[in-house]
Formats: sequence, C-alpha cells, structure tokens
Amino acid sequence: MAGNEVVLLEEDLIKNHAKTEQPVGVNGSGGGGGGGACATKPHIRTFKDFKSKLRQLGNEEKAPSSTLKLEYAKVPQRLRSNVKDTKVYYEPQVMSFGPYHHGKPKLQVGETLKLKLVATYFQVFHQSEDNIYEIISRDIKALRKCYNWKSTEKYTDEELSVMLLVDGCALLWYILCVCVCGYFLLEEFSIKYQDLSRIQQDTLLLENQLPYQLLHNLMTQTNMPNDAWIVIFQEFFRMLTDESLFQQNQKPEKESKSCHHLLDLYRKKFLGDESSYPTHWEKAIVKLGTGLVEDLKEQVMASFRNVKELMAAGIRIKRSQTRHLRDISFHSNGITACLRIPPIAIDSSTKTLFLNLIAYEMRSDVPHDFISYLCFLDSLIDHDDDVKELQSTGILQNNLGTHEQVAEFFNTVSSNLESNCYAYKDVRIKIRKHMKSHYNSRLKMWMTQCLDTYFGSPWTIIAWVGAALALFFTAVQTYFAVFHP
Repeated sequence: MAGNEVVLLEEDLIKNHAKTEQPVGVNGSGGGGGGGACATKPHIRTFKDFKSKLRQLGNEEKAPSSTLKLEYAKVPQRLRSNVKDTKVYYEPQVMSFGPYHHGKPKLQVGETLKLKLVATYFQVFHQSEDNIYEIISRDIKALRKCYNWKSTEKYTDEELSVMLLVDGCALLWYILCVCVCGYFLLEEFSIKYQDLSRIQQDTLLLENQLPYQLLHNLMTQTNMPNDAWIVIFQEFFRMLTDESLFQQNQKPEKESKSCHHLLDLYRKKFLGDESSYPTHWEKAIVKLGTGLVEDLKEQVMASFRNVKELMAAGIRIKRSQTRHLRDISFHSNGITACLRIPPIAIDSSTKTLFLNLIAYEMRSDVPHDFISYLCFLDSLIDHDDDVKELQSTGILQNNLGTHEQVAEFFNTVSSNLESNCYAYKDVRIKIRKHMKSHYNSRLKMWMTQCLDTYFGSPWTIIAWVGAALALFFTAVQTYFAVFHP
C-alpha cells in the first residue's frame, strides 16, 4: 500500500509541474522578437525569464484559485464505473434535494411528501411563504453557482428558488420530526417504515445535498438557536450510524459555519479533531523537523501489515478511547506494542455512506482524510481471520454478514483510492520501526512467542498462577516437613 502511495505522490508532482508549464510562442505566436527561439526550444530560458517565472508562480500561490472544485459536484464517472448498482448507492430512492435528481418519475411520491412537510413547517413555525421565498431568491445567484451549471440552466431563478424553498424546509422539518417525534412521523405523513430508512440515506448522498448557507438562513427564521439545530443534526447522524461520537460537544457553531452541506458536517463529526493530523506538505515538514530525511525514508518503506502479521510481531490491537476516525495511535515498549483503532459498525447502509464520502473527497478540495482512514483499515484486513480478530477486540461491529463479506467490503470500497501520503504518518513509521526491531532480534522474537503461548489468554495466565501457587505451597510443605518434624 505504501509503495502505491509513493507512486501516486510522484505522479501528482509531475501533474502539478505540467500544469505550471505554459506553452510559449506556438507557431510564432505569443512573443515578440525573441519568441521564435523559445517557441522551438521552450526548455531554454534566460536568467531573467527564470526569475520572472518564479515571481509569477509565487503570485499564483498567494492569489485565490479561480478553479476550485464544486463542493456540490456529481459523483466521478470512474467511481460509478467501479461500482455495481450505482443507482442504489449514488441516487435517491424516495426523496430528492437539489436540482440533480429533481423531477424524476420514481421520486414523485417524495415530491408529494415534501409538500406535506413544508405545509407543516410553515404552520408550526408561523412562517410566511412570501418571506421565505424572498430570503432564498435574494441569494439565488450564489446558490445557483453551488451546482453544476448543466443541471441548473433549465431552471429560471424563480423555479430554482421555489425548488430550494420546498427542499430546504422539507429537509429541516423531516430531520426535526425524526429526532423529536420518532415514529409519529410514520402515522402523520403515512410514511412506510422501509421508506423512512431510505429517506435517511437520501439525505447524505453527495448528489442530493443542499447548500448549508440555505439551511442556515432557514434555521434563523425558526427562532431556534443554531446550536440547537446542530444538536438535532448530531442526533440525526447518530440514528443513521448508531454511533455515540455525535453526542459529544465539539463547538458546533464554529464547525457548522465552515460546512458546505450536511454530508460535509457529518464527515467532520465522523473524523474528529484535525489539530494533530497533518494534511499538507508544509505542516508535515514542520512536524518532521530535524529528522526529516530519516523519517521520510522510514515512511516510504513503511508498508502496512495485516492484523495477523502485526499480532505475530507482538502488536496488540485495541479500541481507541473515542470513535473518531483520526484517533489512531501506536505505542511500543520494545518487546510488545499496542495499536489503538476507533471502533466502527458495518451494516448494509455503511457502503452507501462510505462511497458518498469517498466521492465527496475526490470531487472537492477537502483533504482525503476519510479515504486515508479506509486505506489504513484496508491494509489491516486481507482475510476473514483479520476481520475476526478486529471483531473480537470490539473494533469492528459486524452487522453485514460473514467475516468474508466484511473483508470483501473493505477491499472493494477502498480499491484504487489515492490516500493522503502523510495520513497516520507517525503510526506507520512506529509500526515499521517496531517490526524491524522485532525481526532483527532473536531474543525479542523468542520472548514474544513465549508471551503469546503462555500468557496469550486469561486462561493460560490463570493456569500459570495456579501452577506457581501449587509449587509454592508444595515447597512450603516440604520445608516444614523436613526442618520442623
């Protein structure tokens, strides 16, 4: 896995270098008198040209990029081609939000349901349709730019404003009802139980997102504080994934303002704190400090091992104290070591969620942090035995099926992904050093084997303690029998 990352890193550097190269004077154009020579041999530059090029590149880095990727882009075609039944994983099944899947015949039931939700939204919050429409239409130009222009060009500003009004109000009221009212929603709006589960999945599809600015503007009209809405979102996420991490207080107001949509908010909560997680070259180089060359060498050579191989080298796998995906750590005491990984539940809906998180990171400018986590976990799982070990330690909660199905799930989902080369850098380097130290010392290998054989389970420890006590009491009895008749 590490070797693939290095190759991808080199390819990215080559691509970035190629992008900075501008053709000069093709067919005599683009230059004055001295342009002809440069046109035939663009690799030859004067020292003046060299300094000018450096200043130009420096200005480009300081200036804001005009080619930022859309945060509401569609799923990449190469991802669709690698996944069977793409409509199941990437397209809404009951309810559409936004223009990408609006008006599809199979979603007509969802359109009717959205109107019922909107009517209740206006009634409960005492909102005026004219007021909400005015708020949305005021920002419709900016909201239109959030989406691919081919998907919005067929809608006028009024039509797009009405669409976002219905979708935004329906989404907020649906989430509020699910978290507060629960099964009351089934009776009030005649929603089937299986459709309720599908709608919840629809809300976190990449191509089914609404701009968070739109949701924020609507939330301010409900007279409910923003923090209250974020708590509701966290409860909604917890219901989707059955994870307790969303119940923790993580300064919701600051996080929500920097979010693009609900999927982005979910991703931030899922990953956890990024303060100790370097995602850029500059941060990583600063952290490496004086050991840059040696640590880079260790990182390049740090190939992941599956769970069984790590355990054979005296590395124990345990749960992290939190469920945040960034909370992966490694500690070695010389003979044995401990790799801590956050627990995660795998079920039938997990693949849909994972695939959309992958698509979001690939089509936006956010770091590939979730992709890096999947690649790390996939490196630990080669066979069903690895899944069994992770499940026995409480790291994997298997609600999907057999151990073989879970192993295939991770190997399939994380295939051909480009992870962040600095993700979990410290952990990989420490694992590499521990493995090298272990296999270079016969004493450590022998001690590890003894620990696994004689102290690998509570039963063997109890047996050793019992045998030691029996020997002790036998020795005491013999002593008193000999010296104190």
